[in-house]
Amino acid sequence: MRTTYFWRSITKTMNKKSCFFINLIVVSMLISICLYFFAFYGDFEIQNIFLKTFIVREEDELTNKFIKAEEYRERGTKTILLWNTMFGRKDFYFGEGDIFRNCPINKCQIFHKRDYLNIGDYDAILFHGNELNEYEMPLKREMKQFYVYVNLESPANRAIPYKYNEGYFNLTMTYRLDSDIPWTYNLIEDVKSGKFVAPSRDVDWSASRNYTSVEKAVDETPSAILDIVRGKSKLVTWFVSNCYAKSGRMEYVQELSKHIGVDVYGKCGTSSCDRGSNCFSDVIEPNYFFYLSFENSFCDDYVTEKLMNPLRYNVVPVVYGGANYSQFAPPNSYVNALDFESPKELAAYLKYLSQDLRRYQSFLEWKKYYRVNDSTKRAVCTLCEVLHKQKESKIYSALSDWYTKDECPIQTYLNEANKYATKITLMNHKYN
Repeated sequence: MRTTYFWRSITKTMNKKSCFFINLIVVSMLISICLYFFAFYGDFEIQNIFLKTFIVREEDELTNKFIKAEEYRERGTKTILLWNTMFGRKDFYFGEGDIFRNCPINKCQIFHKRDYLNIGDYDAILFHGNELNEYEMPLKREMKQFYVYVNLESPANRAIPYKYNEGYFNLTMTYRLDSDIPWTYNLIEDVKSGKFVAPSRDVDWSASRNYTSVEKAVDETPSAILDIVRGKSKLVTWFVSNCYAKSGRMEYVQELSKHIGVDVYGKCGTSSCDRGSNCFSDVIEPNYFFYLSFENSFCDDYVTEKLMNPLRYNVVPVVYGGANYSQFAPPNSYVNALDFESPKELAAYLKYLSQDLRRYQSFLEWKKYYRVNDSTKRAVCTLCEVLHKQKESKIYSALSDWYTKDECPIQTYLNEANKYATKITLMNHKYN
C-alpha cells in the first residue's frame, strides 16, 4: 500500500515538473517572437539590442572593407588582388613587403587574401592563366576593374581555358613583348647608366658599337676572363629535365652529338651536378666553351632563363627557339643554331670557335657594356604604372587568338619527317 502511494507521488511530481518545463519553453518562444517583432516593427529600445547582437557584426565588416577601399582611393593608391597562385606561390614571385618601392609610380598595394576588401573594390585582379579554375572565379565584377591575364608559358605548351577566351580580360602580363605589361624572364641593362636596354622591339645596342674588330675586342678583354677561357677543355654541355619537348630539341642534340662532344646533365642525360652547388659557376663556366640554350617550343618572343642564365657567366650560349634573338641579347653574344643548315654544320663551327680563342673571346666582349639583371621589378613597376595611366577599360574579345594564333609558326613545320628545325626549316617557312 505504501509502495503504491510512493509511486503515485513520484508520478504526480514528475508531471508537475514536465508541465513546468513545457510552459517555460513555450513562454521563451513567445518572448523571442515578441522581441523579433519589436525589433523590426516597434519603436522600442530593444531594437538596438537585437540589431547589435545579430546583424550589426556582418554590416560592420562590410562597412570596414568599404571604408578601407575609400581610404586607398583618397590616397590615390591602386589596389591589386592576386586571385590564385603561380605554381603554388601566393606572391606570384613578386616578393614580399613593399614591392613597389623605388618604382617611378609607386602608389599601388598588392594583396593575397581575397577578403581584405570587397571583391568589387579592388582596382585590378591578377589571374595566373595556368591555374585558372572555372568553378572558382569572381561571382560579381565591377566594370571599372581590370582583369589581368598572367602567363609565362608558351601557348604551344599551355592552352587557354575556353571560358576565358571571349571578352573576359582587360590586360595581359606575359613574356610577350607586345603585352600590356611585359614580364620577360630577365633583362639587359647598360653597365654605366643602369638603364634598361632589352628585350625590346626597338632595342638600341649603340653602347657596344665602338668596337668593331675581333683583335680590338680581345686586346681589351679583362685578364680574369682570359684566364677562364684558357682553362676550358670541354666543348658543349646542356642541362635538361624535359626529354620530350615539342621543339624537337632532344632529336637535334642527338644528331649534334654525332659530330661533337655534348655532356648532358639532368634527367635526360648521364651527367649530374650537386644540388647544393652553383652548376654554372662551378661546372659550366670553368670547363665548357658552349651551353645549349634550347627552348621547349618555337614561339615568338619566348626566351627563358635557358638563355639568360649562361649570359650571366663566361660561356657562349647556343640558342634554339622562335624568337628574334637580336631583340633579347647583345650582338655577338650567342650562336644561333637556326643559322646553320644542319647540326653537323653547327658542330663544325663550334669546333672552330673553340680552337680560335681570339674569335671565341670576342663573344664575351659585350660584358663590358651590358649586364643581365632580374626583370620582375620592372614588370611590377610597369603594372602599377599601367593601372594609373590606363583610363579606359579595354577588352581582349578573343584572348586565345592574341595569345596563340600564328604565334608558333616554326612549330607547325615539325613532324615525323622533320623532327627538329634548321636554317632550311626557316627558309621553307619564309617562301611558303
